[in-house]
Amino acid sequence: MTQFFGALVDMNDKTNSRVGRIALAEITLAVFFGAWSVPLHAMTLNMAVPFSSKPASPQDARLVFWSPQEESLIFSKENEIVIRCQTGLRAVGLEWTLSRNAFNTSFASGVGEPLPENAFVIRIPTRNLKPGFFDLRVKLDSGDETRIPGVCTFGFQIDKIPLSVNRPDDFKKFWDEGKSELSQIPFDPKIGEMETFQGREIDAYNMSHAALPGDYDPEGHQTEEVESCKIDIAGPNGSRIHAWLAKPKGSGPFPAMLILPGAGFNARPRPLEHARHGYLALDIQIHGQPVDLKNYEKLPGYYDNFVFDPPEEYYYRKIYLNALQALEYLFSREDVDKNRVVLAGGSQGGRLAVVLAALEPRVAAAVATITNGGNVPYLEWVIHCNAAKPPTDGMDQDIPPPVSDPVAGHCRSYYDPMNFAPDVKCPILMAAGLIDPISPPASVFPVYDQLGAKEKQMIILPGLGHDWSPEFDRRAWRWLHDRLKLTKAKNPS
Repeated sequence: MTQFFGALVDMNDKTNSRVGRIALAEITLAVFFGAWSVPLHAMTLNMAVPFSSKPASPQDARLVFWSPQEESLIFSKENEIVIRCQTGLRAVGLEWTLSRNAFNTSFASGVGEPLPENAFVIRIPTRNLKPGFFDLRVKLDSGDETRIPGVCTFGFQIDKIPLSVNRPDDFKKFWDEGKSELSQIPFDPKIGEMETFQGREIDAYNMSHAALPGDYDPEGHQTEEVESCKIDIAGPNGSRIHAWLAKPKGSGPFPAMLILPGAGFNARPRPLEHARHGYLALDIQIHGQPVDLKNYEKLPGYYDNFVFDPPEEYYYRKIYLNALQALEYLFSREDVDKNRVVLAGGSQGGRLAVVLAALEPRVAAAVATITNGGNVPYLEWVIHCNAAKPPTDGMDQDIPPPVSDPVAGHCRSYYDPMNFAPDVKCPILMAAGLIDPISPPASVFPVYDQLGAKEKQMIILPGLGHDWSPEFDRRAWRWLHDRLKLTKAKNPS
């Protein structure tokens, strides 16, 4: 399902040190993805850049982790967790440390047991582990002066993780007022000139403009001829919401998909691949900016100049309402099958998929991958412990303490996707990269845990960071087809 995810970013020592200096004020944006700014490729963000095969850090083919006990790296009853590290180098020795997920300070350390095949065995007793996710960080001695870093994140008794749920008493009222505000705004759509794309033209566009492989799912094609145009609609406070629309050639009605973007101020590509899979697809520029600028202004309130009081002045209210207005526009179109409108997004887009599925009960299904910004109490706890002097490992507490800034914490509680999750009733598919530093599993899994949907599924990606997987997308396309009871995909002729 192309571009389900969020921003792909590159990390290095310089940017990591910068993260340590970012203020607690905006953890859900600046710390976990705003601080890194170098995109690799981003099927996950559906960015308007060429495709690249390079994975996102910290995935490193020189260090591959696995467990003979549990393929998913989610453990429950073991007295000792055994993890193996296979190296792609000549291996002299390996040191390891263990910390809570996203914490900088470790609470345990040791050395790996060397094996003749340039591999190591790491044994971790579970008697001192609390339910949660843990980062196993290693340094490989390959015989020269350098040390190769690596990370493996695993879960232990994650069904018993205590949560600091912080949903305000007036949460529903707060968002009902926002929905009422939108209902007074006519869509006033402005539709641009329609262009047609076929077969290899779609492949070429994917490679050069949509951060996608040319064609990674030929069996999922529903058509080989699609059409696309620009569109903009009226939004809150006199704004315009800009998007690319793409759909199969013809009059429909078609199943529809709202594609929700990852973080940042970026151009958007045409969702031609989504249309080739049979959907009338709308890919929106979430900030009210045009879809194809060469340079984008970073608007205040997103990365800085935060307004926390009153909560309705917080920047993310604009984002949530813009996205909801785009969704309501899809429901208004005559060429859309109102019973088959779905959501797809990753990172910030995964967050928005959860939010919109909660706010609009007519949504038929949602795919929310590497969902960012969930479980704000834990995220704020991470930053507080990492910034303490000296930093602390957090192992003296089972549950995050009250937020250090009650005004900011109260405000963000209205925007935490974990607090929207109980209102999600449609089928929902989620995915989490266990070594994702942008949307860490301790942030993603609580959103999944709180979902009110009777049908929900989490696909665990043990060795993946903030990244995209072609096979996950293929499975997501099939999952949606099954939920919508669409005609089975056929091989294109």
